Amino acid sequence: MLGLGLAAPYAHAMYRDSGEWKTIHDWLAGDAPQPLELADETDAVVREHAARVKENLDRLRSELEAYNPSALVVLVTDSGRMFSRVQVPQFCTFLGAGAWGSTRLEGLGEAATDDMVEFSCDTELAAFVQEELVAHGFDMSYSKEMNPQGQPEFGMPVSLVTLVRALNPGLDLPIVPVLVNCHVAPSPSGWRCREFGRALGTILDEPDQRIALAVSGGLSHDHHGPRAGWIDYPFDQWMLKQVSRGRGANLDPIWNLESDSVHGGTAEVRLWAALAGACESLGGKAVVDDYFPAYTAATGLGFAHYSLNRG
Repeated sequence: MLGLGLAAPYAHAMYRDSGEWKTIHDWLAGDAPQPLELADETDAVVREHAARVKENLDRLRSELEAYNPSALVVLVTDSGRMFSRVQVPQFCTFLGAGAWGSTRLEGLGEAATDDMVEFSCDTELAAFVQEELVAHGFDMSYSKEMNPQGQPEFGMPVSLVTLVRALNPGLDLPIVPVLVNCHVAPSPSGWRCREFGRALGTILDEPDQRIALAVSGGLSHDHHGPRAGWIDYPFDQWMLKQVSRGRGANLDPIWNLESDSVHGGTAEVRLWAALAGACESLGGKAVVDDYFPAYTAATGLGFAHYSLNRG
């Protein structure tokens, strides 16, 4: 039974001490011209933003603990750790008994071994999800072993590693990682991602166990891209309004348009579309817990949850 959905953005800085935010920003932004709002983010503002991130992650963790699921399915995108350009699957389920990944960043010269995290996985649920998604018409890839080809020493995507540890510090809750291609063209459309979520919602609602579904990605950002440092505040507000009103279908046509605004990291909103598809299919609407543009983190930071109230 699927009873809870959780949504968090992803920014490298949001899982780091506030003293590291500006260094990370400079690495992300490169030579891209920066918005005027960045100048207003003093050290005190950055500390406030870091504290606000922690409060929101703690809130999501409390929702998870209160629901007390037996497994957590996590939708993320790969940032080049798992897959090389030899093969980039559109949708991929990890079927192994255990997974690992580092919270560190190679681009900052950090060593993967400085903070390596290991997870247990629910292999039975993962196999069920994989089989049923194929039955629903999705050509699924899968992996049974941790043998990443992109950045092999870093393991699972950092967006998964950091969120799962924040939600489950004891790492005692088994997970099912599902990777969605958001960055390598052609990526699934908004419609396809929502339909993927609808199928996943139906599938996860069938087992006689309590299951939670989480996504880690977005909102508007373009790390290392031509719009690095810029945040599309109107887009973020519009998107959050759609999911809060149960109108995830309005996200369908977003990526039919070729625009810098909806590529880069903003493309990860596909994960939110999938979560909306899953939870709306069971009658849910998102509760938007918080949103604020964090220019030092170079990302619009929004947090939401779906309480499906189903036991």
